[in-house]
Amino acid sequence: MPRVLASPWRRGALALPAGGLPALAFPAPSLWWLAYGALVPWMLLARAAPTPRAAALTGWLGGTGFMLALHHWLVPNLHVFLVLLAALLGLLWAPWGWLVRRLLHGGPSAARL
Repeated sequence: MPRVLASPWRRGALALPAGGLPALAFPAPSLWWLAYGALVPWMLLARAAPTPRAAALTGWLGGTGFMLALHHWLVPNLHVFLVLLAALLGLLWAPWGWLVRRLLHGGPSAARL
């Protein structure tokens, strides 16, 4: 694992913007071509997690970043509660992070083919 990803704080700080990246493929920014590879940085963070729990945390933080980026239009109405809402909806992505690590962790093998 690279030294940058060894710290859980750095992993979390990278997971938030990596989760927000797929939101750029939606109509308002209109970067549709980004949809093809927007999940890759987030998946690489979850895949390189040292434990399944860390992968689930990466999924949760990435989901929180995705929900914050997606629900930006609610800021005038929800203020500080938007972060709470995004964190709760981001929990739905924790199993995804765990599953990415479970299925993709380690090098390629014949069993995966």
